[in-house]
Parts: sequence; structure tokens; C-alpha cells
Amino acid sequence: AADWPLGLLAAGYLLSARTLQYMLFVLVAPPLMLLGMPRWLLRRITRPRLAFRLARLLSRPLLPLVIYNVVLVAMHLPPVVEGVAGSQLASFGLDAAAIVSGFVFWWPALARLPELNPMSYGVRVGYLGLNLFLPTVPASFFTFSDYPIYSLYELAPRVHGISAVAGQRGPGLTRKVRGGAGLGAAVSVMFFRWDRQGTAPEDPPAAARPARGGGQEPGPADPPAAGGRGEEGLRRPPGGRAR
Repeated sequence: AADWPLGLLAAGYLLSARTLQYMLFVLVAPPLMLLGMPRWLLRRITRPRLAFRLARLLSRPLLPLVIYNVVLVAMHLPPVVEGVAGSQLASFGLDAAAIVSGFVFWWPALARLPELNPMSYGVRVGYLGLNLFLPTVPASFFTFSDYPIYSLYELAPRVHGISAVAGQRGPGLTRKVRGGAGLGAAVSVMFFRWDRQGTAPEDPPAAARPARGGGQEPGPADPPAAGGRGEEGLRRPPGGRAR
């Protein structure tokens, strides 16, 4: 997503390419990477005390919600978009910030580590559902604006005859439709897991559970044999009769 051709088009030609690049950085790559990482590797990463505390803090919805939306708005401000156009280092920093915000956003929703006391499925549904509506605010500026917002893309050479306004309205619709479809699918998965968890049969009470090893309760111990050496048995001296 950061290389040719998408990276080149996003750098100064098409806003639609930049929007697609952002969606890949935030909504596609981070959740797939988190789901693909084994739990032992995640536990090794969060083994240091500071990393564990940070991971547990990010497992709550408030801070990830703020970080994700602040980065989202900041990355689409005209001074930011036009200010990083001439610097590869600044563009790399902006792409890295988008990827980090994606990991922060998906970390509490996927909840890969149970020891971090993750959110319930109901809270995850609300968390993802809230992010279905918040990003539509900046997307509305792209969709309903009658003039180009970024001079960077307004003055760029036209690609396949796409005007600056048309190339701006497309990203707004893309962010609403495709981004909403991806998050909507995640919300649906969380909802059905929540429903399945709520309708799962409860464990039987302890009194109704069969005992291990044959299904019968253990009875009192049998009395020892006459020749046994228990305390209640008869003592037989060597070579003699029982007392």
C-alpha cells in the first residue's frame, strides 16, 4: 500500500488512492496481523511490566476510541496533508501513525489475550458500532463539498481525466460504504458470538453431576479382612492364633 502504484498516486495525484491506502493501513492490515499472530508471541511481547500495563490500558474502549479518531481527523487536515507532500520522512511518519492507530483500534475489539480482562461482546458491539458513525463526519466534507479541499490534489495532473472534485467525492463514498461494510461485518461477528454466548447451556449443578470413574458415589470403606493389618482388624501374631 505504501509502494508503487498506490503509494505514488496517494502522494500527490488522487485523493481516492490516499483514502484506499488509509483504509488498508487501518482497517485491513492491523486486524489480519493481530488475528494471525499466535498467542504465545503476543504474551512474549506483553511480558514486560510496562508493556503489560499498556496492553491492559488499551483493552478498555475509551482511550483507543480517542486515539483512533484523533489520528483520523489529524491525518485529513489540509495543513497536514499538504505539509507532508514534499518530505518522505514526514510521509513515512504519517503512514506509521495510521498503522499504529489501526492496531490500537482493533486491540480491544479482538481481545486476543484473556488475561487482560477484555471487554464483553456486548461492549465490543457498541465500540465498533460507534466507530461506524464517527468517521462519517469527515467523509461528509469530501462527499458534499463543491470545491476541492486540498490544493495538492487540485493542482496535480489529472489521472484518466478524473477531476479534483470527482476524485474527492469518491473517497467520501468509499469511506462510508466500504469502511462501513468492513466494520459492519465485524459488528455482525461480535453480535452473533455474543448471542451464542448468551444462549449456551449452563453447567449442571454439582449434585447432579455423575461422579468420576463409573458414575457412582463412593461408599464407606469396606472393613478390613481378618488377616489384614488395619487398626480395626484382628492382630495375628506370627505362628499363633488370633487374640
